Amino acid sequence: MSAVDLSGTAPRTRAWLPVLTMLVVVAIGASLPLIRTPTFYYWDDTLGSTIGFWQRIAEDVLHGRSPFLQLDMWRGGNFVSEAATGMWNPVILGLMLVVSPLDNLALGITIAKISLLLIGAGGVYLLTRGYGATRWMAAVAGAALPLSGWLLFMDATAWTYQTAIVTFTPWAWWALRRCYLKGFRPAAILVAVVAQYVLLSAGDPYGLLALAVVYASLLVEALYSRRPSAIAWLVPLGLGTVLLVTVVYLPFLLTSPYGFRQASGVMNDEFLAVNLSDFFGMSMPSHHPWIITFPGPVSFSATYLAWFVLPLAPWLRWREMGAAWRQLSSVITFSVVFLVFALGPSQLGMFRWPARFIPFVYIGAIVVFAVVASRGLDTRRPVTRGAISAAFILGAAWIAVSDVPGAWKWHALVTVAIAAGVFVIVRWLGVHARGATALMGGVLLFLGPQLMLSPYNATVADYQMPVSRSAMHDSFSDHTDGTVIQIFDVGQLISDNPADTRWQDLLAGDMPSVAGIASTTAYTGIGFNAFDQALCMSYNGGTCPEAWDRLWEKPEGSDVVLADLLGATRVVVQNGFADDMHAPEGWSVSKRTAIVTVYSRDAPLPFAGTISATGEGVSVIADERKGKSGEEATVSTESSDTTLTFARIAWPGYELTVNGKPVATRSGPAGLLTADLPAGLDDAHLSLTFTPPGLRLGLIAAVAGAALLGGLAFLSARRRRTALGA
Repeated sequence: MSAVDLSGTAPRTRAWLPVLTMLVVVAIGASLPLIRTPTFYYWDDTLGSTIGFWQRIAEDVLHGRSPFLQLDMWRGGNFVSEAATGMWNPVILGLMLVVSPLDNLALGITIAKISLLLIGAGGVYLLTRGYGATRWMAAVAGAALPLSGWLLFMDATAWTYQTAIVTFTPWAWWALRRCYLKGFRPAAILVAVVAQYVLLSAGDPYGLLALAVVYASLLVEALYSRRPSAIAWLVPLGLGTVLLVTVVYLPFLLTSPYGFRQASGVMNDEFLAVNLSDFFGMSMPSHHPWIITFPGPVSFSATYLAWFVLPLAPWLRWREMGAAWRQLSSVITFSVVFLVFALGPSQLGMFRWPARFIPFVYIGAIVVFAVVASRGLDTRRPVTRGAISAAFILGAAWIAVSDVPGAWKWHALVTVAIAAGVFVIVRWLGVHARGATALMGGVLLFLGPQLMLSPYNATVADYQMPVSRSAMHDSFSDHTDGTVIQIFDVGQLISDNPADTRWQDLLAGDMPSVAGIASTTAYTGIGFNAFDQALCMSYNGGTCPEAWDRLWEKPEGSDVVLADLLGATRVVVQNGFADDMHAPEGWSVSKRTAIVTVYSRDAPLPFAGTISATGEGVSVIADERKGKSGEEATVSTESSDTTLTFARIAWPGYELTVNGKPVATRSGPAGLLTADLPAGLDDAHLSLTFTPPGLRLGLIAAVAGAALLGGLAFLSARRRRTALGA
């Protein structure tokens, strides 16, 4: 069985021309937002977390170090348990290494994100070709999806890893289906495994879900096409691939009970929820659906796909598809499943905010459109078809006006332009080379009104932090001699200060690490509840005002104040944020600006390592760091209190030995790593190491997965040799 190729219905052309046209369109379209908003891709979570991840991982890899745990980033530094960092992903890691030398952080991430969109375009092109579309219509599909509303304005702007998942999914789908169509030949199995690994190793659970739905969809196609024997290959292929990437997700699963990801269930508060009527705006670029997000309804065309999909639908040759629907059954299954998710509750286990499923719905939608359109347009009964097309256009216009009445002039202009474009395509150009080029040109043209109405995504955080890494290093050069604790509120800081001054003394998210500062301020997707509660920290590193008082109090289970337990050398407090800010004993005001007051420790910390508190029966003779996360010390103990506390979070995975014998560790005051040493030690050697939880098991699973996949390839090769010999 092979896919139907309709490329012969159009004049023959150079095979590279449609692909080149598609890539140029996507590159231009992805660059257009930069005209009005140069930091379009340097936004929200990208700025708050991705930049920190990428800078640190690239630095460690280039220096031959493990990026698993970053002690100086505290709650945001457990990269291996965050999972969605891309450290296991060859494509994302490659982008990290390419852009890491650039001093302009906004430029670097912009290059990376546009690269991801181009990768996505190529994947959609191959996937659509695999289902039988012509080269030109496959190029149209490949140009449309990366420049669709949600993917461009939300994922590409704010959520780097969601962008990666969406753009890698078509590649994995194409490779897996190609493997299925080729009878699971060894080379096809290898290509499928590589493509699936790239999707899953990004570390985002949405990738797991996307691939699971791809497998389910192909099983539907196999049954519908009367090829049930394919199931015997698809199931072990999927199992082997999942085993291969277990190491990516297992540390997250074993660490999540300690953080805010432990409470996952099913609930609905209509947050980022989509209504079925919102999808009728998929071809109306000025439509801003009433989807509730962080400050209110979305400010961009969230459910927009492409200007031509619904208006041209009445002119397609749907009835002539015939047996081709068997092949498309997997595409329809994929889109329907994700449509159900998109219309579902606000949280379904670890999957929250159903609007995030919109691009997955549209992958299938654009593939179906391109495949059917490849058969050409049906211009019979033009009055009836024209009336249906007009109804789609006017209906979408009415929905757009209803949601955002104030933009009626733009709605009117877009409506007229779409109608004119459809007329030109139907009457003169068709859907082959010239028409496809016009369709892609329209994709660029209709980005204009979207960007005029929404030059950027105003529904997520616009931090406007500095773009120059070296400038940040220079600004905070006096903060690099120890741990800095920042007491501030991110929202209040942004609202009270202009962008050119607000970040002169404070940095949010993971940006302190980029500036070379060791700080408790960090962005985290998993958290560590005991630590977060001690400083009442928000996900992006901000705190409550009470954090100032808590620093100078003794947490439960300790005789040492929290600031000392954390080994802090500086405390930076936003002016007017906390009450009664008097320097405690042992601390002095070292700097005061219009925005912050800085308190510095008068005397240096006693140890070079991270030991921050000892029981009365413990003497520390020496203490020093070893490598990225290790530590060695020499200690003696008496028979009284032998408690030892480290200025590091008690992440699962720590191993403590004294004279080579293991000693149990636990989560102590404020979630800090704590141990009770044996009594009677005399100059004992203490060694502390960190191994990600589940790493060994994950590597064993990876070996098992590789063996299973290798076995499949061997059986396939043997079967092929037997068939040839017969």
